[in-house]
Amino acid sequence: MEKVRIGILGTGGIAGAHLGGYRALLDAGYDRFVLNGLCDKNAARRATFAAKVKEMFGVTPQEFDSAEAMAASGAVDAADICTPHAFHHTTAIACLDGGLDVMVEKPCGITVKASDLIIAAASRNQRLVAVAEQVRRGVKARAMNWAVNQARMIGDIRFWSVVGFSSWDFAAENYRDAYAWQWRLLKLLTGGGMVFDAGAHFADMMLYLFGPVEEVYARTMTYQQPLIQSPELGARPMDVEDTWVSTWKFANGIVGQYSWSFSAPGEAVATQIFYGTGGSARDRGGWMHTFQNGGDLTLADGTRRSYEEIEPMFRAQLDATERERLFPHGVENDMALECWDFIDSVLNRRRPEISAEDTLRAKAVCLAIYESATAGVPVKVQDVIDGKVSAYQDPINQHWGI
Repeated sequence: MEKVRIGILGTGGIAGAHLGGYRALLDAGYDRFVLNGLCDKNAARRATFAAKVKEMFGVTPQEFDSAEAMAASGAVDAADICTPHAFHHTTAIACLDGGLDVMVEKPCGITVKASDLIIAAASRNQRLVAVAEQVRRGVKARAMNWAVNQARMIGDIRFWSVVGFSSWDFAAENYRDAYAWQWRLLKLLTGGGMVFDAGAHFADMMLYLFGPVEEVYARTMTYQQPLIQSPELGARPMDVEDTWVSTWKFANGIVGQYSWSFSAPGEAVATQIFYGTGGSARDRGGWMHTFQNGGDLTLADGTRRSYEEIEPMFRAQLDATERERLFPHGVENDMALECWDFIDSVLNRRRPEISAEDTLRAKAVCLAIYESATAGVPVKVQDVIDGKVSAYQDPINQHWGI
């Protein structure tokens, strides 16, 4: 095919970020796609988004109110799924069964079983499933991965600590009226709180940097319980965690400590630091999207190496082939790169960089935190993947008939 005709399903906040990614590709001269369809049950929201597509891309997408209708229309070749987590599997399966390739926002499915259903649908229809996981793709994350794992600037990694403590009041007016946040506070819609939401980015980066996680031990707490008004579920108190403390044991012996809270009044803390045999690497961002903003090194002898030194070294060692693989058409925006990878995988019938199977392993680490907190014991990540441990997920699966 000359161009991939893409349909976006779900026109909320994250879909707008995807639009920015597609626009960045066009600005870089890459035009092997067209946004030809939009799907959302909310007609007003869908129409507003369609107007934005027209303004940004000069095209008028066809509008649909169901994934089945979009897939049957013949208007699109591939689906970009931006719905709340609870509807990732139903939407993806409808698209896959309708003959479309799919990119699903993280996490791929709300539970392990939901992800397994997506993977099975892709297999029986011989379709692709990419996952919209952007953090590792940007130049800063790539450069820091090179510094830590290829150049080995801080030696062999021993352990790390990531902490984010602050105070957010979700009963406050600005949060009550923002449904973009509201749905994230109900377990049946999101699968969990920030462990499962932004934590999916964190888990993917930890596996990208340090390899498989073998075991997790965790405690989760919910100190805030404001009433959430949900169109799907009605009025319910917030029931996801607002605080957690966890330790991770990697297959290669690395140990990590990962803790977070938005119910921590007083002094705020946000830090990520990774220790090796030859020094440490400190993330420049906060507590979740590791190395998305770069990082700085302190070596064992006290020498400091800033990100401004690291990035030119990373760029200098890239040959033309590797540069084009990582940053095609000179694009370095991480959201644009996830969109490019999806389009290119559809055009060339290749495996996307981050597949449903890949993200299942990252998501299973997040779910292991919940399963450990539920059981009160350490949990093997493989046991979560294999379905041997599922007490936390069982009510979600039962509610949605998974």
